[in-house]
Amino acid sequence: MRTSSRRDDGTTVKRWSAALVCVLALSGCSSENPEPRADHLCTVADPSAERDLLRQIMRSDGFETQVNKTTRNLTARLEEDLRSMPSGDETDSAGFCTYIPEPEPAKDHLRVRMDVRWQPQGFKKRPPQDAVPFVANEAVGETGDTGTLLRVRCEMPGELRVPSDKAVLSVEASYGVSVPHTDMVQGDRDRQTSLAYLMTRRVTEALGCENKPLAKAPVVKPLSTP
Repeated sequence: MRTSSRRDDGTTVKRWSAALVCVLALSGCSSENPEPRADHLCTVADPSAERDLLRQIMRSDGFETQVNKTTRNLTARLEEDLRSMPSGDETDSAGFCTYIPEPEPAKDHLRVRMDVRWQPQGFKKRPPQDAVPFVANEAVGETGDTGTLLRVRCEMPGELRVPSDKAVLSVEASYGVSVPHTDMVQGDRDRQTSLAYLMTRRVTEALGCENKPLAKAPVVKPLSTP
Protein backbone atom coordinates (compact mmCIF):
# COMPACT_ATOMS: atom_id res chain seq x y z
CA MET A 1 0.00 0.00 0.00
CA ARG A 2 1.41 3.41 -0.96
CA THR A 3 0.25 6.96 -0.36
CA SER A 4 1.82 10.32 -1.05
CA SER A 5 2.10 13.55 0.94
CA ARG A 6 3.32 17.04 0.03
CA ARG A 7 3.12 20.33 1.91
CA ASP A 8 5.30 23.36 2.73
CA ASP A 9 6.10 23.92 6.39
CA GLY A 10 9.12 25.20 8.37
CA THR A 11 8.70 23.66 11.83
CA THR A 12 12.01 23.29 13.68
CA VAL A 13 12.63 21.24 16.80
CA LYS A 14 15.67 22.46 18.71
CA ARG A 15 16.34 20.75 22.02
CA TRP A 16 15.82 17.25 23.52
CA SER A 17 13.02 17.94 25.98
CA ALA A 18 11.47 20.87 24.12
CA ALA A 19 11.58 18.96 20.87
CA LEU A 20 9.52 16.00 22.01
CA VAL A 21 7.02 18.03 24.02
CA CYS A 22 6.47 20.39 21.09
CA VAL A 23 5.96 17.71 18.49
CA LEU A 24 3.43 15.92 20.65
CA ALA A 25 1.57 19.18 21.07
CA LEU A 26 1.57 19.64 17.30
CA SER A 27 0.26 16.13 16.78
CA GLY A 28 -2.83 16.89 18.83
CA CYS A 29 -2.43 13.73 20.90
CA SER A 30 -5.30 13.91 23.35
CA SER A 31 -6.78 11.15 25.44
CA GLU A 32 -10.09 13.00 25.27
CA ASN A 33 -10.23 13.10 21.47
CA PRO A 34 -8.19 10.19 20.12
CA GLU A 35 -7.82 10.02 16.35
CA PRO A 36 -9.28 6.91 14.71
CA ARG A 37 -6.53 4.40 13.90
CA ALA A 38 -6.33 3.13 10.33
CA ASP A 39 -5.92 -0.55 9.48
CA HIS A 40 -2.19 0.12 9.44
CA LEU A 41 0.11 2.24 11.60
CA CYS A 42 1.74 4.29 8.84
CA THR A 43 -0.93 6.93 8.17
CA VAL A 44 0.48 10.43 8.62
CA ALA A 45 -2.16 13.11 9.08
CA ASP A 46 -1.94 16.58 7.54
CA PRO A 47 -1.11 18.50 9.65
CA SER A 48 0.69 16.44 12.27
CA ALA A 49 3.96 16.29 14.14
CA GLU A 50 4.92 13.05 12.39
CA ARG A 51 4.43 14.65 8.99
CA ASP A 52 6.55 17.68 9.81
CA LEU A 53 9.27 15.50 11.30
CA LEU A 54 9.37 13.19 8.28
CA ARG A 55 9.68 16.11 5.87
CA GLN A 56 12.55 17.58 7.83
CA ILE A 57 14.34 14.25 8.34
CA MET A 58 14.07 13.36 4.64
CA ARG A 59 14.81 16.95 3.57
CA SER A 60 11.93 16.73 1.13
CA ASP A 61 8.61 18.57 0.79
CA GLY A 62 6.83 15.39 -0.25
CA PHE A 63 7.04 11.69 0.52
CA GLU A 64 5.46 8.37 -0.37
CA THR A 65 4.18 6.06 2.37
CA GLN A 66 4.78 2.33 1.93
CA VAL A 67 2.82 0.04 4.25
CA ASN A 68 4.81 -3.11 4.96
CA LYS A 69 2.32 -4.68 7.39
CA THR A 70 -1.26 -4.00 8.40
CA THR A 71 -1.95 -3.50 12.09
CA ARG A 72 -3.57 -6.94 12.31
CA ASN A 73 -0.64 -8.67 10.62
CA LEU A 74 1.92 -6.81 12.71
CA THR A 75 0.27 -7.50 16.07
CA ALA A 76 -0.29 -11.16 15.15
CA ARG A 77 3.38 -11.49 14.20
CA LEU A 78 4.59 -9.84 17.42
CA GLU A 79 2.28 -11.94 19.58
CA GLU A 80 3.51 -15.15 17.93
CA ASP A 81 7.14 -14.03 18.19
CA LEU A 82 6.66 -13.41 21.91
CA ARG A 83 5.22 -16.89 22.42
CA SER A 84 8.17 -18.52 20.65
CA MET A 85 10.91 -16.10 21.70
CA PRO A 86 14.29 -17.84 21.86
CA SER A 87 15.99 -17.91 25.25
CA GLY A 88 18.54 -15.10 25.57
CA ASP A 89 18.16 -13.88 22.01
CA GLU A 90 16.10 -11.32 20.14
CA THR A 91 13.39 -12.14 17.61
CA ASP A 92 13.61 -11.31 13.92
CA SER A 93 12.65 -7.73 13.11
CA ALA A 94 9.37 -6.92 11.40
CA GLY A 95 9.25 -3.87 9.13
CA PHE A 96 5.93 -2.04 9.24
CA CYS A 97 6.38 1.39 7.58
CA THR A 98 8.68 2.93 4.99
CA TYR A 99 8.63 6.58 3.95
CA ILE A 100 10.28 7.51 0.65
CA PRO A 101 11.03 11.11 -0.34
CA GLU A 102 9.59 12.46 -3.58
CA PRO A 103 11.05 12.64 -6.08
CA GLU A 104 12.96 9.36 -5.64
CA PRO A 105 15.98 9.78 -3.42
CA ALA A 106 18.34 12.32 -4.88
CA LYS A 107 21.47 13.86 -3.45
CA ASP A 108 21.15 14.58 0.29
CA HIS A 109 17.77 12.80 0.56
CA LEU A 110 16.87 10.16 3.12
CA ARG A 111 14.29 7.43 3.37
CA VAL A 112 12.86 6.25 6.70
CA ARG A 113 12.07 2.65 7.65
CA MET A 114 10.47 1.47 10.89
CA ASP A 115 11.16 -2.02 12.30
CA VAL A 116 10.08 -3.69 15.53
CA ARG A 117 11.11 -6.81 17.46
CA TRP A 118 11.25 -8.30 20.96
CA GLN A 119 14.47 -8.45 22.94
CA PRO A 120 15.07 -10.20 26.28
CA GLN A 121 15.44 -8.04 29.38
CA GLY A 122 19.04 -6.84 29.65
CA PHE A 123 19.84 -7.69 26.02
CA LYS A 124 22.90 -5.73 24.87
CA LYS A 125 24.02 -4.73 21.40
CA ARG A 126 26.94 -2.47 20.67
CA PRO A 127 25.44 0.85 19.52
CA PRO A 128 26.75 2.66 16.45
CA GLN A 129 29.85 4.74 17.06
CA ASP A 130 27.96 8.02 16.64
CA ALA A 131 25.04 7.00 18.90
CA VAL A 132 23.99 9.12 21.89
CA PRO A 133 22.12 7.22 24.65
CA PHE A 134 18.94 8.71 26.09
CA VAL A 135 16.03 7.97 28.41
CA ALA A 136 12.47 9.15 27.68
CA ASN A 137 10.03 8.42 30.50
CA GLU A 138 9.78 4.62 30.53
CA ALA A 139 11.75 4.18 27.31
CA VAL A 140 15.50 4.02 26.76
CA GLY A 141 17.56 4.00 23.60
CA GLU A 142 20.22 5.62 21.51
CA THR A 143 20.14 7.86 18.47
CA GLY A 144 22.77 8.64 15.86
CA ASP A 145 23.16 10.06 12.38
CA THR A 146 21.55 7.12 10.56
CA GLY A 147 19.21 5.53 13.09
CA THR A 148 17.35 5.62 16.40
CA LEU A 149 16.68 2.60 18.62
CA LEU A 150 14.02 2.83 21.34
CA ARG A 151 13.27 0.06 23.85
CA VAL A 152 10.29 -0.05 26.20
CA ARG A 153 8.52 -2.55 28.45
CA CYS A 154 5.11 -3.66 27.20
CA GLU A 155 2.93 -5.58 29.66
CA MET A 156 0.79 -7.70 27.35
CA PRO A 157 -2.69 -8.84 28.38
CA GLY A 158 -3.83 -12.39 29.11
CA GLU A 159 -1.59 -15.37 28.42
CA LEU A 160 1.17 -13.16 27.02
CA ARG A 161 1.71 -11.25 30.27
CA VAL A 162 4.30 -13.69 31.66
CA PRO A 163 6.52 -13.82 28.55
CA SER A 164 6.21 -10.05 28.08
CA ASP A 165 7.56 -9.54 31.64
CA LYS A 166 10.83 -11.07 30.42
CA ALA A 167 11.11 -8.97 27.25
CA VAL A 168 11.25 -5.43 25.94
CA LEU A 169 9.75 -4.06 22.75
CA SER A 170 12.45 -2.62 20.49
CA VAL A 171 11.64 -0.22 17.65
CA GLU A 172 14.35 0.89 15.24
CA ALA A 173 13.99 3.85 12.91
CA SER A 174 16.55 3.66 10.09
CA TYR A 175 17.40 6.74 8.06
CA GLY A 176 18.94 5.54 4.80
CA VAL A 177 21.48 8.01 3.47
CA SER A 178 21.99 8.16 -0.30
CA VAL A 179 25.25 10.04 0.29
CA PRO A 180 27.06 10.49 3.62
CA HIS A 181 25.92 13.52 5.61
CA THR A 182 28.58 15.72 7.15
CA ASP A 183 26.25 18.44 8.41
CA MET A 184 24.21 16.59 11.06
CA VAL A 185 23.51 18.70 14.16
CA GLN A 186 21.79 17.91 17.46
CA GLY A 187 18.48 19.25 16.13
CA ASP A 188 18.52 16.54 13.42
CA ARG A 189 19.00 13.83 16.03
CA ASP A 190 16.25 15.37 18.17
CA ARG A 191 13.81 15.06 15.28
CA GLN A 192 14.80 11.45 14.67
CA THR A 193 14.28 10.63 18.35
CA SER A 194 10.90 12.38 18.34
CA LEU A 195 9.71 10.39 15.34
CA ALA A 196 10.86 7.09 16.84
CA TYR A 197 8.98 7.87 20.08
CA LEU A 198 5.73 8.71 18.27
CA MET A 199 5.89 5.63 16.03
CA THR A 200 6.70 3.36 18.98
CA ARG A 201 3.66 4.77 20.77
CA ARG A 202 1.52 3.57 17.85
CA VAL A 203 2.90 0.05 18.19
CA THR A 204 2.32 -0.09 21.97
CA GLU A 205 -1.26 1.13 21.49
CA ALA A 206 -1.91 -1.48 18.78
CA LEU A 207 -0.56 -4.26 21.01
CA GLY A 208 -2.64 -3.05 23.96
CA CYS A 209 0.27 -2.73 26.39
CA GLU A 210 -1.52 -2.55 29.74
CA ASN A 211 1.17 -0.42 31.39
CA LYS A 212 0.68 2.27 28.67
CA PRO A 213 4.40 3.05 28.71
CA LEU A 214 4.36 5.98 26.27
CA ALA A 215 1.07 7.62 27.25
CA LYS A 216 2.77 10.63 28.86
CA ALA A 217 4.37 13.48 27.01
CA PRO A 218 8.04 12.53 26.91
CA VAL A 219 10.75 14.06 29.04
CA VAL A 220 14.02 13.16 27.38
CA LYS A 221 17.41 13.17 29.07
CA PRO A 222 20.66 12.44 27.24
CA LEU A 223 22.84 9.96 29.14
CA SER A 224 26.60 9.78 29.33
CA THR A 225 28.15 7.42 26.81
CA PRO A 226 29.16 4.15 28.49
